[in-house]
Amino acid sequence: MTKLPFDEKLIYINGKWSASTSTQTCNVENPDTAEVIAVVPECTAEDLDQAAQAAYTAFHDGPWVNEYSGAQRRDAMLALADAIEEHRHNIELIESINTGKPISDMRGELDDTIDLFRHFAGYADKVEGRHIAAQTNSTLEGYTTKVPVGVVGFINAFNYPICLLAWKVAPALAAGCTIVFKPGPQTPLTTQYFAHLVDQTGKFPPGVFNVVLGGVGVGQALVDHDLIDKIGFTGSVATGKHVIRSTASTRNVRATSVELGGKSPGVVMPDADLEKTAKLAVSGCMSNAGMNCNALTRLWVHRSIYDKFLPLLKAAAEAITLDTPQLETTEMGPLIDCRQYKRVLEYIRIGKEEDKAAVLTGGEPTLGRGYWIQPTLFYNVSPTARIATEEIFGPVLSVLEPFDSLDEVIEIERKSEFGLAAGIFSRNHQDISKFTRKLRSGTIWVNTFNPLYSYLPFGGFRNSGFGRELGYESFDGYLVSKAIIDDISY
Repeated sequence: MTKLPFDEKLIYINGKWSASTSTQTCNVENPDTAEVIAVVPECTAEDLDQAAQAAYTAFHDGPWVNEYSGAQRRDAMLALADAIEEHRHNIELIESINTGKPISDMRGELDDTIDLFRHFAGYADKVEGRHIAAQTNSTLEGYTTKVPVGVVGFINAFNYPICLLAWKVAPALAAGCTIVFKPGPQTPLTTQYFAHLVDQTGKFPPGVFNVVLGGVGVGQALVDHDLIDKIGFTGSVATGKHVIRSTASTRNVRATSVELGGKSPGVVMPDADLEKTAKLAVSGCMSNAGMNCNALTRLWVHRSIYDKFLPLLKAAAEAITLDTPQLETTEMGPLIDCRQYKRVLEYIRIGKEEDKAAVLTGGEPTLGRGYWIQPTLFYNVSPTARIATEEIFGPVLSVLEPFDSLDEVIEIERKSEFGLAAGIFSRNHQDISKFTRKLRSGTIWVNTFNPLYSYLPFGGFRNSGFGRELGYESFDGYLVSKAIIDDISY
């Protein structure tokens, strides 16, 4: 692996790299080979307290909020985007090794990361309020102003370490917040690299961005800390519900935004381009080895095309190249760690033995090393089967029993516990309109699957969470309105 320009055994708090108070460590693996590539500290509640105190002081007493104009914050973020671009090749390689992502995918993710910081930098000098005309008394003037929510604690997922960091950090910085950030314990290295770039730009006062490392213990300390004003979380439904309960039971109730799981359906109508749709459906599921909260994992195929469509799906899945992630030809990588690898294999067993689903292709470990599993397709799967209703987070696609009516699909999907994303493949605009109007999903793709943009909001309904990332909605989530009432006759 490329030499890191920072000491990964240190943590970044209050503008300085320092040792953790903990003697405990975490091994960081390369999931391609299961080899340990780094050892990082398992931070303590004491480390977290230092980070929270630094962020609190930076927010209330430091220049980031109290002296910097929006234009100065904008320029700092643009400088940071330039620094990421300058170091992008190192970041791409490190993240590819640490996550197992194909290097070609990492280029797209770094494009998105850089774009996100430049996009949200444009909001930093556009925080606006409103003037409210007097309603009952002509001498009273009312107006609103928007202020940053305060200190934000972020708990990130392992599946998109640098890109999801940008989703969270860029709008929060633009709004004027200060940050305590905890990456997924499996994938801390590019977060540390990002902290190095924050430090190197010289544009961010001490305490504006702080990093703690570790798992459940330090995550709980972050959620519980009274100096944190808002929590942003990406992860599982179970952990997300625990975060929500925790933030409601602390001394100070604080704002919470959670992006949780999904079991995203796709619907293939009779008039779809079958060959193109097969490739889109498979990539919609297998992208990032299926470790996407919005992955297409429930596929509805109309009865009239079912038997014709299955061989096309099988061919698309079997055409995916699995190999060393740093090779240009690799299209899919391994699972992130042994725990996820075992979880996915257990769900494949459940699909075969408990759900009695037929395997179209895949379903086995592969390459003889690391955490690799073949792209796996089940078919004739009951819509109520476990593999069709529970989030697997791996390269497993359930092709459901054939359907006859779009209305029946919509009725079933509206009762799902999830509501993050969905897709429809059709040329019929009446069917498209009905599906996009009636389905309660935060993102709905039409004749595509997976593309997301910095200017469009992303988030879900029900157990897929609440709050929005990306778009103006994300930026606005880090601002709070104040009402000012002034008697001008005084």
